[in-house]
Amino acid sequence: MTSIDLAGTDETGRAGRTVTWPVLAFVTAMLDAGAIVATALIAGHIYYRAAFGSAGSMAGHLGWGATFAIVFVLVASFRGDYGLQAYLRAARRPGHLWVSWTITFAAVLTLMFLLKSSVDISRGATVVLYAAGFIAFLPLRLLTGHVVARLRASGRFAPRRLLVVGRRATIAVQRLRPRDGELPAVTEIVEIDGAADPATLALDAARRLQPDDILIAVPWSDMELIEALTDALVVTPAAIRLAPERGLRRYAGLSDDNQEPGFLLVRAPLGTSEVFIKRGMDLVVASLALVVLAPVLALVALLIKLDSAGPVLFRQTRHGFNQSTFRVFKFRSMSVMEDGAAFTQARRGDTRVTRVGYWLRRTNIDELPQILNVLTGDMSIVGPRPHPVALNDAFDSRIAHYSRRHVVRPGITGWAQVHGLRGETDTEEKMRARVAYDLAYLKNWSFWLDCRIILMTLVSRASYRNAF
Repeated sequence: MTSIDLAGTDETGRAGRTVTWPVLAFVTAMLDAGAIVATALIAGHIYYRAAFGSAGSMAGHLGWGATFAIVFVLVASFRGDYGLQAYLRAARRPGHLWVSWTITFAAVLTLMFLLKSSVDISRGATVVLYAAGFIAFLPLRLLTGHVVARLRASGRFAPRRLLVVGRRATIAVQRLRPRDGELPAVTEIVEIDGAADPATLALDAARRLQPDDILIAVPWSDMELIEALTDALVVTPAAIRLAPERGLRRYAGLSDDNQEPGFLLVRAPLGTSEVFIKRGMDLVVASLALVVLAPVLALVALLIKLDSAGPVLFRQTRHGFNQSTFRVFKFRSMSVMEDGAAFTQARRGDTRVTRVGYWLRRTNIDELPQILNVLTGDMSIVGPRPHPVALNDAFDSRIAHYSRRHVVRPGITGWAQVHGLRGETDTEEKMRARVAYDLAYLKNWSFWLDCRIILMTLVSRASYRNAF
C-alpha cells in the first residue's frame, strides 16, 4: 500500500495543513452575503441622502440587504456556483455571476409583490443595489480566486481525496497526476495482488482515508472482483469509478463530468453544493425549532420527572454518517435505559413504556431532543433514521446495500417514516421495506424532497403509524 502526496509541502519540507473546498465554499458564501448586506447599507444610505435628505432606516436597509443575501446564496447554491470549477469559472466569466444576481432580484421582487411589501422599498434604491451589488462582487471574486490559487500553489488546498484500489499492473498504466480544478490532495493506492480478502482490504483503506472518489483499477474481464469491490465500497459516501483499460483511456471522462479518469459506477450521494444546502437547512431549521419549542421541551422535561424516576434524556449508541457511532438524544419514555447488545425494540403494549412516555411516543415528541444532535453535526433534520447498533448488526449481512443508508447523516425524520415504516421491525420484510425507501431517498434527494418530508412529518397520518 502506498500514498502519493499531491498537496505539496511547505517551505520547511513538511506537509502543510490543508483546507477543503466545502470549508472554503462556506466562507465564500458568507463573504458574498456580507458583501450584499454591506452594499445594501451603503447604497441605501447614499440614495436616501441624495433623494430625501435623510439616511433612512438603517434597520430597513439591513433587513433589505439580508433578504437579498439569503436568496442569493440559495440561488447560487442551487445553480452549483459554489462548486470549485463553477466558482473559478464565475470569477473569470462575470456573466455567470450576473445571471445568479438577476435571478435573485427577480425572486425577491416577486416575493415582495406577492406579500405586498414592495411599497416599503424605494425603487431607486433597488436599482442602485442591483448595479452596485454586481460591481461589488467582481473584485471580491477576483480576490477569493487569488487566495484559492495561492492555497493550491502552497499545497494547502486539498479539496478532494482519491483512493485507487486494484492490481499492480492495471494501476501502473493509469497516469495519475494533478488536474486543473478539484485535484486530489492525497492519492492512496491499495494494491490487492495476493490479498486474501481484497474487498475488506479496500474497505478498511476507505474508512481510514475517507476519500471523495474511489477508482477501481482492475481488468474489466475480472467482473467477479469488480463486483466484490463495488459491493464492499458502496457503503462509503464516495463516488466509485472503474478505471478505463489502456485502449479506452482516450474516452475517459466523455460520459460525465468526472474529476478523475474512469467511468462512473456509483455517484456520491451529495455534491459539494448539495452538502452546503442540506447542512444550511439543518442549522436554520434546528435553530428555529430550538427557540420556538423551548417551552414545550421544558414542560415535557418536567412531566417526565414527575411521572417516573430516572433522567429526562435517554442516550443510546447508534450508527451515523460513514458508519461512525454517536450518542442519540431522546426524551426518556421507558422505565429502562437499554443500549448495546441488551437492546430490545419497543412493541405494542410494551410494559416498559411509562404513562408520559406513551404519549411522547405517539406524538413523536420523544424525538425532539435530537435537534441537539443536528446542531452538533451528528444528524440531519431529514435522512435515514439511525438504528441501534444491535439492530444494524442483525440486518447488515441479510439485506443488500443495508449499510448504504449511512452515506449521509441520519435524520430525525425520513422518507420511510412518513410512509408509516417505523416502529418495531420484527420481520426481515419490514426492514427490507424501510431500507428500500431509504435508498430511494438517497437516489432522489433534493432540497424540495426534504421540505416535503418535513411537511409530511407534521401533517401526514402515516407519520404517526406504528408509534408505540
